[in-house]
Amino acid sequence: MEVHHPHHPPKSLKDYASEFIVIFVALTLGFLVENQREHYIEGLREKELAQSLLKDLAADSVDFKEFQELRIIERKSVNQAIKIIESQGLKPNDPTLYYHFIRGVFIWRHPEFRQANLDQIISSGSLRYFKNDTLAKAISDLKMQLKRIEYRQDREKEYFYANIQPWVVNHLNLAHVDAHRNGLARSKMMAMLEKNQSSAPGQPFFLETNQPDLNHKTANMLRGSDWLMNVTETGYYKSYKAKSYQLRKLIESNFPKSN
Repeated sequence: MEVHHPHHPPKSLKDYASEFIVIFVALTLGFLVENQREHYIEGLREKELAQSLLKDLAADSVDFKEFQELRIIERKSVNQAIKIIESQGLKPNDPTLYYHFIRGVFIWRHPEFRQANLDQIISSGSLRYFKNDTLAKAISDLKMQLKRIEYRQDREKEYFYANIQPWVVNHLNLAHVDAHRNGLARSKMMAMLEKNQSSAPGQPFFLETNQPDLNHKTANMLRGSDWLMNVTETGYYKSYKAKSYQLRKLIESNFPKSN
């Protein structure tokens, strides 16, 4: 028994053209849909990263303001110490000078910035999501400024540990702040010192003050410290504040919050 297969008439050029057009249109539409989906996802990702970065910048702004307010107070004490030393000399039993040393000289502080989202945007290549060139540049500029600040803070830290710390160990009688060492809050300890109260009444506040040229060397050391902090403030922190503010405004204008 023979099996007969049905015979189809040969396709015409018009049929091939029609099939090609159908396939081409289907592939094109699929490509366009996928492309639109990618753009949509990238848009969502861009907005998500921008809002996370904005939260970091806002929180850093609050912390940085508090840091600067404290540093202003501390630098005032550094300059008061310089004035006292140059006008009256470094006397072993001077509670006022001791107070200024503890408040402004003994401690070195620096700001810490939230950089996790900023680093993720740059290191992961997510910067490409930001279609606004001005915004993308502002992000890169802020990261570069933070690197400059890290370098500058290393310079301050180096000066502090090479000069201030050895002086403190050799000349500042830390027995007067034992209460703080044993758990008393720093603010309460400073209030005690301001009232000429201490943990070691009767003991000198400064040690080995009879060393030759100690007054001049100490004042010079403090000037160097304050000079470093002034350059950091005017040349680095000021620029950071401007770049951070600009970036915050760009994010807010490009990604307005929905009501």
